[in-house]
Amino acid sequence: MTSRRGMALLIVVALLGILAMAAGMTALAARVSTSAAFASLERLELRTAIDSAVARTAVKLADEDERWIADGRLYEMRAGDVSLRIRALAEPARFDLNSGNVETLAALLEELDVSTLTARRIAGAIADWRDTDDVTGDNGAEAAAYRSGNRPPPGNRPFIAVEEFRQVLGVDAAIYAAAAPYLTLYGGGAVAGRYAPPRLIEATGVSAGDARRILTARNGDHRIPEVDGSAQFDPAQPSAYAIFVEAEASSGARLFREIIISLPGSGGLYDTLSRHSHVFGYADFLDPEPEA
Repeated sequence: MTSRRGMALLIVVALLGILAMAAGMTALAARVSTSAAFASLERLELRTAIDSAVARTAVKLADEDERWIADGRLYEMRAGDVSLRIRALAEPARFDLNSGNVETLAALLEELDVSTLTARRIAGAIADWRDTDDVTGDNGAEAAAYRSGNRPPPGNRPFIAVEEFRQVLGVDAAIYAAAAPYLTLYGGGAVAGRYAPPRLIEATGVSAGDARRILTARNGDHRIPEVDGSAQFDPAQPSAYAIFVEAEASSGARLFREIIISLPGSGGLYDTLSRHSHVFGYADFLDPEPEA
């Protein structure tokens, strides 16, 4: 009889343990579910705030009286509990992979600490990528060179995304990460010096001294001085812009987006050309270079 009572007691204890474990797992699942729901709502709040920032920026870029300057300078605003850091950059202020002068690209890569030989080879490979023939140009690379490097062949067509730059022969992960922020498909030719980031201004052949004069005039909203180099200083207002938005919630959660728009839009104020997610700090290339 005693052994039976002992067995029954063990069974009861085991059942109580199982019930306690089940209750704990249910409570944990509820907490996880609540946390996931909160995170989803917070992310939605950040995305909504970013969309609001893009719309606000488009309005300011189209405002002839108080137009925001699209040279990467910082603007700040709030949307509810979300703080927003906004930078607008005219797309002609970046190097156009499809129509830009490859000598400018080579100079930019050297500004980014790529060796002269590698920079020239990448620039040549860019020229061969975007032409339609199989003839290797100066410092270029066609299908045979890509096969030797165990890479897919070049496009022999215009680039369809900046991300394709990573596939160009000679471009490794570090070079891509450094150069990608300076690249676009919506520039349309010569780099617009009145908006371009510091390193790209010098890559157009503008001297370091003249580059500083340009940046000083730009920051003071003064007339841009005439300088030598291939940069374009046409005062005409661009039609395509990259908008970089850093959004941070009160909890510290953060989201970074780059949205490329065109003004005016086909059916409204603006059209969205592309959207990209980035890590924080991606827009640091727009900051002025520290003086030596």
